[in-house]
Amino acid sequence: MKYTLVKRGHPRYPERDKKVYACAQYEKTLSIDELLDYITLHGSAFRKGDYKAVISTIAEAMAEKMAEGYKIDLAEMGKFYPTLECEGAETMDNFNPDKHIKAVHVNWEPGDDFKDLKRKTTFREDLTRRMQKETLKAGTEKRKKEEE
Repeated sequence: MKYTLVKRGHPRYPERDKKVYACAQYEKTLSIDELLDYITLHGSAFRKGDYKAVISTIAEAMAEKMAEGYKIDLAEMGKFYPTLECEGAETMDNFNPDKHIKAVHVNWEPGDDFKDLKRKTTFREDLTRRMQKETLKAGTEKRKKEEE
């Protein structure tokens, strides 16, 4: 996995020194078709259309059951569950779900296949971005000196 280094301060403590953190760099967003091509090319007994149908059916069923208040356990993939984004009401009697509940979000609790991704990952710094940034910075500094 490629990463770049960024320097960030703590939003609650702006007076503290900034620290360097790694930021994951994504190669691209893998579409469902690309993922299914990958799966079928690696010894699958099923066809791409079979997987698409299953995924579509599972997604539809999960949305319906989560809307009913269920937590969905997909074994190694993990658990998916709904949470509510709300505004507070002054009293319990004043609470109106249509007014105070703003959105329903889906959270994910990783399953076993996702719990220790660090152990499965090889990290490498994406120097391309750092070099681009340094080149831009050097060019800007050079132009400033020339203008002086």
